[in-house]
Amino acid sequence: MSRPRRVALVLGGLLVVLLFGVVVHDVCDGRQLRPPRLQLKAQAEGPLLAGAAIRALAVPLPATVAGYGIPRANARAVAFPVQARALVLEAGAVRVGLVSLDLLLGDAELDTAIHEATAGLALTDTWVTVTHTHSGPGGYASNPIAQLAGTGLLRGATREAVVSAAAGALRDAYAARRPVSLRFAEGSVPELVGAREPPQDVDARLSRLVFEGEGGPVAQLLIFACHPTLVPRPPSGLDPDWPGRLAEAEGDGVTLVLQGAVGNVSPALREEAGGRLAHFVAQLASAADALSPVPVPSLLGVARVSVELPGPDARRLVPRLLRPLTDNVLCAAAPAEASVELLRVGPLVLLGVPGEPSAAAARVLEAAAGASRTVSLVNGYLGYVETPGHLARGEGEAGRQLLGPGFLEALAQGAHAARAALP
Repeated sequence: MSRPRRVALVLGGLLVVLLFGVVVHDVCDGRQLRPPRLQLKAQAEGPLLAGAAIRALAVPLPATVAGYGIPRANARAVAFPVQARALVLEAGAVRVGLVSLDLLLGDAELDTAIHEATAGLALTDTWVTVTHTHSGPGGYASNPIAQLAGTGLLRGATREAVVSAAAGALRDAYAARRPVSLRFAEGSVPELVGAREPPQDVDARLSRLVFEGEGGPVAQLLIFACHPTLVPRPPSGLDPDWPGRLAEAEGDGVTLVLQGAVGNVSPALREEAGGRLAHFVAQLASAADALSPVPVPSLLGVARVSVELPGPDARRLVPRLLRPLTDNVLCAAAPAEASVELLRVGPLVLLGVPGEPSAAAARVLEAAAGASRTVSLVNGYLGYVETPGHLARGEGEAGRQLLGPGFLEALAQGAHAARAALP
């Protein structure tokens, strides 16, 4: 046998042994699901300050369009402005920053970079949220699963542009703080949304919290759940879809649109593709304007809890023979812990989670947290969140949930711990 042939056989044998080891060794086996750990809590009553600002997500063009599958579209223009919208709230010694980005999903390292860039603001807590547009810029996430699933390969210049816009908006909002009062209202718009998979169970609530300054509204939060998939494919350019367009249509200061329990929720309109987006935005803006917010007391509180996560579960994603290898590959890229956030602003108690819970999963989380609403896609991204019952029956987002059946329970334990920290 020739020397090159022997070398090839040896290398081939080593590769087989390596692959066998990857398959039979459970990378996630060492994970220990310890009790939730409280990372911070703070609460204050009394006069409330608020400031809001907008910065453009000036990413380099042409840009990868995040969302949908491979190959991903490229955009050479901006069809509708993609933005970073920020709100800074302060009461007593508590100062909280929220920044909403017209992006598909979050990324833990992106969040860290934004936190570091705004360290001088001395924020008690920061919520980095995304609108979940499927036609916005990609190329900003460092997590390999996120890159494969939706954002495309990381581009340093794009990442820097997103961090710069988010941090700049937060700094501008901090500088613009002034006394405000709160007004709140809530309604429902069931005709606009529906479940993409059985059961037909969605949260159609529309929540509106207005921060009223002496000369008029400073900002407002609108909370609604629906996948932003109304822009025709391929898009003519980068587009924030309905959340960004709704934020621009509203006139009450700077509007931040937060996704509620967005798992398994799609637009229910059936017009031609070109007219659906405009109709959806017009209907939702009309519903928001029809709400009549009433004055509510000022109160600001935050709590953050770290939870241990179960490993990925590929049983619903790939054939049986590929499950061990897929589980290990996913486990190597999936984080072992995440944060659950509780934010109390007046009567509105928001539970922020780094995923997309279904309506049924959100009800479990809200009960555990004593929360008014669940907010999806806060401070990172871990995929869909379903109830164990739906997972067992293959319903809802069962076929898309990345982590194991204990995912919802881990988040619920964290939500309960956050609730205990903010009585």
